[in-house]
Amino acid sequence: MQLKTSQANRGKGFEDLLNYANEQYERASVALIHKRPTPIKATKTKGSRILSGYFEEKSTVDYDGVYRGRAVYFEAKSTRDRTRFDLDNISKHQIEHLEKTEKMGAVCFLLIEFSALKATYFVSLSFIRMAMLHAQNGGRKSIPIEDFDVYGCLVTQTKRAVLDYLVHVDKLIGIDAA
Repeated sequence: MQLKTSQANRGKGFEDLLNYANEQYERASVALIHKRPTPIKATKTKGSRILSGYFEEKSTVDYDGVYRGRAVYFEAKSTRDRTRFDLDNISKHQIEHLEKTEKMGAVCFLLIEFSALKATYFVSLSFIRMAMLHAQNGGRKSIPIEDFDVYGCLVTQTKRAVLDYLVHVDKLIGIDAA
């Protein structure tokens, strides 16, 4: 019997990997990055367990923190598709939040995992904005994997972290980490 993975749990393994990388960054005093909790209003509890509830408001983004004295905000998405990333996987309010924080000086980006390919890409907010603009004007509603190879950066394991995305943050903010 095959179990169906819910939309909410699709990226759980990816999230666990990111949380571990963030713990590695924190232990090495490199960065302080945390997963943002989704605000939930409990309607039924048993002791300290929430049995039922609802989302009080839309979540902003998955992660935020501080790196090299700069605020860092990013969204992490996962897809099983091998050939493309559907733009419908990103909520409008998430992009709006990233845009607002970027205007305030934060470093904003997305990490997109292609789970079937065991590949994670770091992409700039401007790349996602460009793809969404093309989609709004009648273009593709998805980003082909080839575009990630050209406009994104493959995130790999280093001695510093199991999924060292901060290497690409350094490039984005113009720091030569070598």
